[in-house]
Amino acid sequence: MADSKHTWRAIFSDIDGTLIGSDKRMSPATAEALRACVERGVLLTLSSSRSPQGIEPLVHDNGLRCCISAFGGGLLLDERRRVLAHHGFSPRMACDVVSFLERGGYDVTWNVYTADQWIVRDETDPRVRREENLVRATAHDGRPEDLDANDVVCKLLLMSEAEDSPAIERDLRAAFPQLAVTRSSDVLVEVNARGVNKGVAVRELCEARGIDVVDTIAFGDNYNDLRMLEAAGFSVVMGNAPEDIRRDAGMVTNDNDHDGVAHALHKLILDRA
Repeated sequence: MADSKHTWRAIFSDIDGTLIGSDKRMSPATAEALRACVERGVLLTLSSSRSPQGIEPLVHDNGLRCCISAFGGGLLLDERRRVLAHHGFSPRMACDVVSFLERGGYDVTWNVYTADQWIVRDETDPRVRREENLVRATAHDGRPEDLDANDVVCKLLLMSEAEDSPAIERDLRAAFPQLAVTRSSDVLVEVNARGVNKGVAVRELCEARGIDVVDTIAFGDNYNDLRMLEAAGFSVVMGNAPEDIRRDAGMVTNDNDHDGVAHALHKLILDRA
């Protein structure tokens, strides 16, 4: 358990499975707790595998003032959306990954993201439509080879069935050791530049703002949150997280359908004398 007298200066929180419930909305209690922390001078960062365009509606709807760590740490933006850090890989590498998947006959829907583009093979694919509805952004038909050679690919998102994603993750890790491959849910595999993860964004933002990482709290629920949970001074894991993630948490809070983030923020920051 955290020191009850510790002064926390920054909060980093995952979105899906953490800040929002199964209904894909942020509860009023969670939004209120986040705003109250910001009013006390705590720096808030929403850290997600989503694109900035997929994060902004949540920020706007809930009246949040925050930084954004998008694409699993690939793009870091401050409160005014100025770029603090940008990591990615080449369109050529994205082409190689897509070709590998297509030649291998994997049942997978690939998505290629740059800072301002979302490219898919078929924008009518039901998996793409579900993602569009979730993040309130629009995908466009294309191929990674359509990108300019100077473009930076921030992330590949691979959608599959739950029984297929472990093999996709395993095979890509073996074929592309120069990339970072992680599962962000039972049906999603993320591909980033090697060394890019949510924990890197914690360190980069703290360095930019002169914050000691020991004064930070991270909230998460899944395997792609592990580096962020490890990098922060204190880790809070949601009750809906897998057991092996909950095991090493500084605190396990309620699940994402029962205001887990708000509950922890009141305990750690808001209800202290």
